[in-house]
Amino acid sequence: MLVDRLEAVINSGWRPPLFGRVFIDEREVLDVLDLMRTAIPDEIKQARRINQERDKVLAQAQTEANRLVTQAQERVERMVTEDNVRVMAEERAHEVVTQARNDASDIRDDADHYVMDMLHRLDAELKRVHGSVQNAMDAMEAREPAAVVDEDEPE
Repeated sequence: MLVDRLEAVINSGWRPPLFGRVFIDEREVLDVLDLMRTAIPDEIKQARRINQERDKVLAQAQTEANRLVTQAQERVERMVTEDNVRVMAEERAHEVVTQARNDASDIRDDADHYVMDMLHRLDAELKRVHGSVQNAMDAMEAREPAAVVDEDEPE
């Protein structure tokens, strides 16, 4: 690297005693500085390209992250919606079953009442018929016995 080379030129310089200075080879320092002037713009361009590439990669990563977040949110919303539909369907099914049980109970109660009413009517009719039969039997017993005619015998 050129900075290391410049440092080496300075370190190889001569230090006279009692002076805080270093004597260096001017030509060698100027050569290194010329090399630095030509190399630095290329290094700056390369650094800019690297920064641009980094920015491009970061932008792509951000776009991909946003896409993944959006997909995840959509999936969560779908799952919540599906879960809500499932919960509503379960609630509706429970309501339908409850209503069906209530309707069946009402129908059973109505049928029981109808049957009891019919049985009471039948009982009353049977009592009436029984009374008529009893009256007919009593009337028959009250009459004098008549001669029994055998239809098979000739007269």
